[in-house]
Amino acid sequence: MRASLATEPSFCWVVLSMDGAPRGSGCHMNEDVIIPWLLQRSTIWTALLAGLAPAMVANFKRRSMMPWYLYGFACTLVAWPLITLPTIHAFLLRPRTLAPEARRKQRRADALALLAESSVQSYPTWIAELRRKSPEGVDRRRYVYKEIGPGESIELIREVADHRDKHAVAFRHRNVHLGYVPKQHNWVAPAIDDGRRLVAIVDKVKVGGIFRRRAKLVRIRIAVLDAR
Repeated sequence: MRASLATEPSFCWVVLSMDGAPRGSGCHMNEDVIIPWLLQRSTIWTALLAGLAPAMVANFKRRSMMPWYLYGFACTLVAWPLITLPTIHAFLLRPRTLAPEARRKQRRADALALLAESSVQSYPTWIAELRRKSPEGVDRRRYVYKEIGPGESIELIREVADHRDKHAVAFRHRNVHLGYVPKQHNWVAPAIDDGRRLVAIVDKVKVGGIFRRRAKLVRIRIAVLDAR
């Protein structure tokens, strides 16, 4: 009596005697099974690798990689030439641009990273006359509370026409007059007059008020980008 136990991709047998005792056994590779089995796995590996093509293009366009990887993987499983479909589709995507708020956060993070560099000289100061309204009637403290945070870049504007202070330097943000560099920091005006590259970056905003929140103090660091 001969009983066969077949498993893919081969089959094996055991020879039994009339009383049920085993007399011999063996295995034989089934070519009709092993070849499709290998081809099936080859297709899967091809799909796994080919799916990277549209995923990498999508990543370059600032899109999520995983949906495009699965898109390419599925197309390749159906027929490997179809990988061109998601790849071309990914190339036709428009690059995703950052939202204005995300761009602002990135600029602030870059500015704070600049201040943290040991090669950059920066000096602390603050915005004087913040409690007064601007010449245009803007509530400076409310404006700072709503529009400015740590890392925000502020313009330094030399006011040579100010007869009260020959070293007057104003802080401006989006053309809003926020106040002045304190008088004791009178080195800023000569530096601007000499053509030095100065950048004012908000270091900290202290906020107060319960029902009407507003900035109480704005600490600035003035970085000298062309140290001599």
